[in-house]
Amino acid sequence: MSTMKPPTMQRSRGQLATAYAPHSLFTFEGGSGACMALSASGNRTADLSTLTKRIIGEQIQEYFEAWATRAGRGLNLRHPVPLALAVDGRVLSDDVVRVRVGDLAFQVPENVGYVPFPLAFTCTRCGLHRECKQLDRLSGEAARFRQACPTGAKSCADDWQQIDVVLTHWSGEIEGLTPNYRHWVAASGDIREIGRCASCEMDRFYLRRPPGALAGWHFECVQCRTVRPILQRDTRTLELLGPLIAQNQALIAEINMEPVSYRASAAYYPHGDRLLVFDEDRYLSLLGTAQTAQLEGFLATTYGYPPTRLDDAEKGRLLRAAGRGDQWDNHVRIRDMIPMLEATPNIPQEYLNAQREELSRREEEWNASVFAGHQQATPGIARACRERQGYVRRFDPVRMAAEHATLVDEKLRGGQMSDGKEVSVDVTILDDFLIPDGLTQPEIDRMRSEVSRRCGLLGLAEMRLIRDIKVCEYSFAYTRTSASPTVTRDKAGNAEMPVRLRLFDRVQVGDAARHPVLCLLQSNEGFYLRLDEAAVLDWLATNGIPTTAALANVRLGGRLIEEFAAMDSDPSLRFSRFLDEYRREHAIPRLAYPYIYTLLHTMAHHLIGVSASMSGLDLGSFGEHIFVPDLAFLVYRRGMTMDLGNLSSMWRDRGDPPYGNEVLDRMVNPISLRCGSESVCNHRGGACPDCILIPESACITRNELLSRSTLIGRGAPRWDAAGPSLTGYYEIAARHANARAAEHTAAGST
Repeated sequence: MSTMKPPTMQRSRGQLATAYAPHSLFTFEGGSGACMALSASGNRTADLSTLTKRIIGEQIQEYFEAWATRAGRGLNLRHPVPLALAVDGRVLSDDVVRVRVGDLAFQVPENVGYVPFPLAFTCTRCGLHRECKQLDRLSGEAARFRQACPTGAKSCADDWQQIDVVLTHWSGEIEGLTPNYRHWVAASGDIREIGRCASCEMDRFYLRRPPGALAGWHFECVQCRTVRPILQRDTRTLELLGPLIAQNQALIAEINMEPVSYRASAAYYPHGDRLLVFDEDRYLSLLGTAQTAQLEGFLATTYGYPPTRLDDAEKGRLLRAAGRGDQWDNHVRIRDMIPMLEATPNIPQEYLNAQREELSRREEEWNASVFAGHQQATPGIARACRERQGYVRRFDPVRMAAEHATLVDEKLRGGQMSDGKEVSVDVTILDDFLIPDGLTQPEIDRMRSEVSRRCGLLGLAEMRLIRDIKVCEYSFAYTRTSASPTVTRDKAGNAEMPVRLRLFDRVQVGDAARHPVLCLLQSNEGFYLRLDEAAVLDWLATNGIPTTAALANVRLGGRLIEEFAAMDSDPSLRFSRFLDEYRREHAIPRLAYPYIYTLLHTMAHHLIGVSASMSGLDLGSFGEHIFVPDLAFLVYRRGMTMDLGNLSSMWRDRGDPPYGNEVLDRMVNPISLRCGSESVCNHRGGACPDCILIPESACITRNELLSRSTLIGRGAPRWDAAGPSLTGYYEIAARHANARAAEHTAAGST
């Protein structure tokens, strides 16, 4: 303990990235010996591509920017919030948040350093308080603790207990309990510390710990028994706000630290994020600022916007460049011949129609291939591409579109894995690894048919099991007293005080000192689901939710991107990092984008809940990713332990010819969305821990934008301003499925 280099310990990687991350407080087995974790050199570099590192750096930059904005708003404070009280000063440059990727070290968490903390002790017999200011002096000073005993060193019990309560502050600072306290001296403009009793000048105190709340704890002077409350002021905050105290422009409550058990979660909150890891950046590279024109073309092509009016010369040039000049020449000959044939007697009309259809078919094929990227973006799409640098990444529909296209290429159409299994499998088709043992071919056919029927009842256009979803989860910073950017306290009234987001301390990497980013790279199974666009459009229309006007054949996804661009300019509607806008009651009009996000998000949680009950995984073992423009979402297993095929085994074991698969059968059953707190839950907008909420660490929005009403009706989200109860999506989906079944039956009978 007296050495300068702290010892290290090993835990699971998941624990070292969260519960034992740098600056956390913990005790070893047995509950004694409190310590603080420290950043440790020696962790190996994470095997991440340059693309993944760049995206992580961008996400961390956005995280700090959003945190600074939210923490710095200073609601009901008497002064502007200094930026240094909102975020770590090491990410500030000229009062601008700037996180440099070169200052980060992407590491695999394999060990962590630790030191004893807090260095504050009390006698188990009399309660005498002793403390040590410096770790390297602890051994020598602890040996002299008995000399301060009021009964004399010889009669001292010499039995010292580490105090299990610390003083902490939303600036991120933490200290051991002490009878000393700091105050601001306005005359000299500095901080002074008072360590002696105000009555008798004694510098020794008992720590009294009566049963009950920590508010009852206090110090008592050894000599005159004068009581001193537990009071300390945060040094950094006092430096910045001390001059404002005398001018009555700051609150004392902003500066005071507060006692908290080092076992309590309020003593430490790690912060991080996660992202899907892809091998190729064909589409993701379009998100760069220099690729705006290509990005507009990609979106226009993907979502069915009409192509730019290309003249014949440009069409010919593009087709010849693609090696298809002969097709163009033949196309022109037939097109020029049709007017002459129309004027010729006795030419069969069927022949003319066939030629026109062939010309149209070729034009459509060229528009989707050779002419792709030459589409004319509408003003809404162009605006979204130009202004998306200000969007929150996880809610950016343009990024979702690029990620979805990459997912389709790499996973949904990804071929085979090294063990011969398909990367992804359609659940209505399955493969030999997903079919229960012992079924005959007629039983397998019946099972597939029932799965397909239930997918229709759920309004799904596609559902696939993916066997290789790569995810990187990482942590990079921490806060104290609160996991959100602001905190309120009774003594501060309705004032919001800034919670400071702090990077992990630097570690030595080669010749440089860098801030560690603790990365957990995972490859697990998951489910991909995509909703039926016709059913979604019907659901929106039934509930009076308008969509942006568009030309014929333009997919809903394009209109959603346009709507998001318009919403982002309205502070009351935009999707901010912490979704404050959607925490208000009855404040948001019925718009397509937030409603479709809520629909997809709620269905993802529904699938997670059902899967957790059948797979042996807990709710926190799942993750999710949402692709709003493509009406799709991904639910996958999270975890650093070996993937034993939890989801594929669940699917195989729950398959049965009479009902297809129990997972889907449970989702279709309306009982699965009943809530034990029905009336309370409905008042909250149809989402509570009794039904579709999951641990916040697993949810992409920390359990915002959720409502069972989007699936089954009987209410509306709490932010909905319209009022009337919704018609659930499952009702609309069932209507469409029954109509298709009736058409199929009618076609079969004829």
